[in-house]
Amino acid sequence: MAVDRALHLVKDKRQSDEEKALEDWVFCKNQVANYEAQIRQVEEFRLSYINEMQNEGRQGLTGTKILAYQAFIEKLDNIAIKQRNELERLKMLTEQKRQIYLTRQKERKIIETLIEKKQQQRIKEEQKREQKLLDEFVVSSYTRRQQSLI
Repeated sequence: MAVDRALHLVKDKRQSDEEKALEDWVFCKNQVANYEAQIRQVEEFRLSYINEMQNEGRQGLTGTKILAYQAFIEKLDNIAIKQRNELERLKMLTEQKRQIYLTRQKERKIIETLIEKKQQQRIKEEQKREQKLLDEFVVSSYTRRQQSLI
């Protein structure tokens, strides 16, 4: 019975580890989605800014104004590059968290299988004991009946 309790404690710990790993994985997946949305927003803003520059360019732009537009577009490009780099890092981290989660899940299932096998083994042993008692009872009853006939 102490082994059973120990196995259940291990299973509970594995389940807790699995839940934590799942939380970490989901958190990372959400971070990836947030970064992807941010990158899309920066790219959309960049395009609208370029369109604005083109519209103003049709009306005539000064050299200073063109340089200001270019500088701002470069800043947006640099932000997008940094965010893409961070996005790639987050994607790798997310994959690591997924692998950790799958490992924790596998560990929990192994312990659950072991507990199930122990339970099945205990049931078989109990059935054997019951069968043995039943056999002894039948033999004993038979012997008493035979002796009573003599």
